Amino acid sequence: MTALALPPAAPAPRRNVALAGTMFAIAAGIMLMGGLLAAYFGARQVVHHAGGTWLDTSQTPLPNVALAVTYVSLLMSSFTAQWAVSAIKMDDRRQGYVAIGLTLMLAAAFVNGLTFCWGQIGAVAGDGAFADRMYAVTAVHLLLVVVAIVYFVVMAFRVLGGQFGARNSEFVVSAVAFWHFVVAAGVAVWWCVWFLEGGPG
Repeated sequence: MTALALPPAAPAPRRNVALAGTMFAIAAGIMLMGGLLAAYFGARQVVHHAGGTWLDTSQTPLPNVALAVTYVSLLMSSFTAQWAVSAIKMDDRRQGYVAIGLTLMLAAAFVNGLTFCWGQIGAVAGDGAFADRMYAVTAVHLLLVVVAIVYFVVMAFRVLGGQFGARNSEFVVSAVAFWHFVVAAGVAVWWCVWFLEGGPG
């Protein structure tokens, strides 16, 4: 009589899969934004060397105050996003919900503010080298913000469903890591495209 062998144990689930995937996405995003900003400064340098005017603020005024407020709202969302991670790791769901809600509200304020600033500038793609490169950089960054919002909303619904807590917060950490990336990219865009061209006031 032969004894039946027990089936092998299930393999241990892989850890940090979401976080590793997010890190690769962040690396790709850094290269994308770095390439766009390099192309922006390259085109700017070509115009200056040719003796041309890169940006005529008398014809294309920059709403610097509105731009500063817009990007400050994005910067503030980084702090509320990190608050959400801390709250979920402490199993404080009430604070987590508040932090997630505030983060999404600040992101919506950024999207609304940027589109308002585009309208205030009055330039469209094709109006010149500055307009073309400016819209290329800022529109791609806006798309990254939208991707981060979608990632954050998926995470928020799963938090509401009780799937994440102190022992299972990898997806939350991943979503917030991507959020920090788009905020850092936004700071770089504001400094390179808006601050250096028009100043803070």
